[in-house]
Parts: sequence; C-alpha cells; structure tokens
Amino acid sequence: MRLGYKARLAAWHAIVLAIILGVSVVVLDLTVRRIVLDQFDAALLHAAQSVGAEIVEEGPTSPVHAMSIKPVRRLLWSFRPIVQVVDGTGAVLIVVGASSPLQIDAAVLSKVIRRGKVGFRTISTSESKALRVVTLRAPHGAEAYGVEVAHPLDEVDVLLDRIRVLLIAAAVAILVVIVATDLVLTRQVLQPIDAIVRQARRLSDANLAEPLPHPGEPGEVARLVETLNAMLGRMRDSLDAQRRFTADAAHELRSPLTRLRTEIEVAMRRPRDIEEYRGLLATTLEEIERLSALSDNLLTLARLDAGEGHRGPAHASRLGAVVEGVVARFEAIATARGVTLRVAPYGTDAAVDVLPAILDVVVGNVVDNAVKFAKSGGTVELTISVSSTQAVVAVADTGSGIPVDELPHVFERFFRGKGPRAMGTSGVGLGLAIAKTLVERQHGVMEIDSTPGAGTTVTIRLPLASDPAADLTP
Repeated sequence: MRLGYKARLAAWHAIVLAIILGVSVVVLDLTVRRIVLDQFDAALLHAAQSVGAEIVEEGPTSPVHAMSIKPVRRLLWSFRPIVQVVDGTGAVLIVVGASSPLQIDAAVLSKVIRRGKVGFRTISTSESKALRVVTLRAPHGAEAYGVEVAHPLDEVDVLLDRIRVLLIAAAVAILVVIVATDLVLTRQVLQPIDAIVRQARRLSDANLAEPLPHPGEPGEVARLVETLNAMLGRMRDSLDAQRRFTADAAHELRSPLTRLRTEIEVAMRRPRDIEEYRGLLATTLEEIERLSALSDNLLTLARLDAGEGHRGPAHASRLGAVVEGVVARFEAIATARGVTLRVAPYGTDAAVDVLPAILDVVVGNVVDNAVKFAKSGGTVELTISVSSTQAVVAVADTGSGIPVDELPHVFERFFRGKGPRAMGTSGVGLGLAIAKTLVERQHGVMEIDSTPGAGTTVTIRLPLASDPAADLTP
C-alpha cells in the first residue's frame, strides 16, 4: 500500500534523522571511550610515577604503596591497582595487590628500562579479566628497575556501557520527539491543502464558481491556490461559452427545422398545383441552404475550439491577391443587391505569414457581412495599407451602422442585432466571430468602428511576413 504524502515525508525525515543520530552516537561513543581511557591511563601513570619516586629515593626493598587517586571529572570507580617491580633481567622483585605476578613483555620492558620510555598495554589474566598496564623506568643508583601498575577494566567497561546506553536512549528519544513533531507540523502545514482537496472533490460543472479556499498568507500554497482558481475560472468561462454555444446552436437549428416542418405539413394537407409546389420547394430550399450554411459555420467553430487555425509555419501570402479574389467572388451578389463592391488602389502588395485559405475565410466573412447590410445604391470599399510591422485591410460599408449598445457584442457568437433581424437579413451571427477568432490566432487584431446611419468599418491587422520573398503564395 502506497503511503500518503504526509506519511512519506515523515518517514523519509525519520530515516535521514535516524542515520544522522546513529552516526552521532557512534562518534560520541568513540570519543567518550577515548576520553575515559585517556583519563584511566593518566590515573595509572600517576600511580606508577608515585611508586617510581619511592624506588628512586629508597630502592625496591622498601614497601611500595600506590597513591590514592581522586576520581577524575565524576567518573567514579574504585581505584585498587596492582603494582609490580622488576629488574633489568625481568625478574619480579615486588608484587602488590595480586596473588601472582603480571605477565612480563620483554620488548616493552627493554624499551622502558634502556630508553626511558613509558609503555601502555592491555593484557588478559587467567581469570579472563582485561588489565590495563603502564610500565615506566625507575632508576636507583646504578640499577634501573621497571615499575608496572595495572588495573582491571571491568568497571570502566561497565561505565562505558552505561554511557553508550544513555546515548542510544537519548538518540531514540530525540528521534521519537522529532518525528512526532513532524507529524503535527506536517498536518498543520498541509491543512490548507486538505481543505483544497475537500473543496475540489465537491466541485462539479454546477458549482465551479466556488473558489478553492485561500490560506490567507503568501507562500507556495497561496500561489498554488491562485493558479488553481485561475484555471477553474478559465474552465468556468469555457463551460459557460459551451453552454451558450449549445443553446444558441439549438435555437438556430430549431427555427429553420420548425419552418421546414410547418411548410411540409401545410403542403400535405391538400393537393396543390405545380406552381404552388414549386414555391414550397423554393422556400424549403432556402431553409436547407440556411441549415447547410449554419452547419458549415458550426463545423468551423468546432474545429477552432479544437485548436485548429493557429499560426502555422511561415508561409508568405500575397494579401492583395486574396482580397481581389474575395471581391471577385462577391461581386455578383453585391450587384444583385445594388451595392458597389471595389478595392481601393494600393501600392506594393503586402505579404503576411498567413495561409491563403485562412485569409480568404476572414476577408470573405467580413465582406459578406458588409454587402448584406449595405444600403441599396451604397458601396463597400476595401482598403489595403502597410505599416512598419502590420498589413491592414479595412472594409467600409455605407449601411445603417450599428447601435452603440450593440457594438460591444458584434463579435459574439450567434449575436444578431435588432437592425439585421428587422431587415430580415439572412445569417446566423457567426461570420464575424469566426473571422475574429482566426485573426487572433494569427497574432493579429480585428476592430470595428460604426456610426449609426453612416456605415461601419471593420479593420483587420495582420503581422507582416518575416521573409516576404520566401515561398510567396498568391
């Protein structure tokens, strides 16, 4: 079973801390052992020096007494040393504190007597006891003697074992306290995240407006909450747009379908002559064409929402050629409506990094909208201009204009103002929305300016091609 984040955090901290404490206990144990043994050796040496001083003054025939040693730094043990005096040949002259002589190390004795060195060694006795022995030189007259002072290490080992147990117990206690503190602090620190998780589990598309709880203090958790709330806001906006799109699409599809059904039901109530049927079929065809155009627009919007239409690889296109092609395509429609459609004279043809198909859709939707709402006898004029960084296409019509209160909504999907509906103009209110989305995905800008009663101008701004001569497409 995989542990939770808090448990894993506490476990890893405990493991690291246990390793650190374990190494510290080992180092402290070795250090304390070295200090205690050094003090023990110092006590033995002090006793040996006292015995040696007696021999120097009175010789080895005098009684030998080890000096009483005061406990060093509260390390209490009963100091009852074994004292042994030997001559230069290794013969034991005096033994005090033991029933049998100590083992003689000829090499150590030779080094001590001949060179005046002080030797320390640890030996084992027949009783399996470890003895710490110090040997030093004590001259008297022409002779040199060796003084050996020994003491069992039993009590020292007991003392060191107690210190080791205390160190281990202290390390375990520290580990337990810190781990317990970790759990408490981790629970407290992660409490805001738990609140975020509980709130996130309650979220659904119906209550995305409820933000995740903010911890109230700046920091990593606060930035996480702010980021998640911003993401939830984008999701909420996307869902709202999807709901509006679905509702508007259903409404726009329902109207022509209802009219089609009504026309067909009326036609089937009684026999009619050929002309009446032709009129009915013409009306039905208009509704079918409207449904077909609406389906194409909805498919385009679905593709845009899926991510299509973003700026592709650099592909320079002639803006003027695309604009002239759009004008040629809509010229017959404009003439039928009594509208003059033309392109104003321009100088050098601008090149933009936009695929011709995208340019055609953008300019075509704007021109189609302008031709629909231009007054009979009016004009629709396209102007091409170039700045240092942008190519600009302005489409101006002499229509009735857009009311001020409707102007902010003209680029919304399915929006159709009172004017177009009152005029009975065909359309579903998607052309400008599609054009603006495509322009923005090419890192361009689309603007609209309208004066009620005087006309409307739509301006399309697109970035110039980085290399106009590369792969120029008409």
